[in-house]
Amino acid sequence: MSEERGGPERRRLTVAQKLDHLLRMRAGPSENGKPSYKKLAAEIAAQSGETFSSVYLWQLHRGERTNPTLRHLCAMAAYFDVPVSYFTEDDVARRMIDEEVLAGRELDQAMAEAGVSAVYLRGDLAALSPEGKRMAADMIRQLRELEQGTRRS
Repeated sequence: MSEERGGPERRRLTVAQKLDHLLRMRAGPSENGKPSYKKLAAEIAAQSGETFSSVYLWQLHRGERTNPTLRHLCAMAAYFDVPVSYFTEDDVARRMIDEEVLAGRELDQAMAEAGVSAVYLRGDLAALSPEGKRMAADMIRQLRELEQGTRRS
């Protein structure tokens, strides 16, 4: 996209960047705080029926493998519950990433307003989908309003 058509050119997102976002948002880290490629690869393989090794997943995430097969893209998309176009079209990936970020901010704001500071609760809620984050934010706001109404009575 040129500057004349609405903005500066954007750099293309790599498969590694897209996968990194999914791993940070939707896959729980292992004990060392990093994704367990062995566990994820086994889960993707079991769900999809495709051969999927932990080394291959690690290479995709590190950017060492940059041209995955359509079979592997479909398997990862199904596992992470995103459309295959997330991996093939930057606009789709950017839209989904932006939606996730906005929903996360909304949830963070609702929790801060309600005085939620429990780190474990924030971690559990951070793993929710954008829709889940918005629902959690709405529930927190409703609970806060209910509590405030009870105190006034």
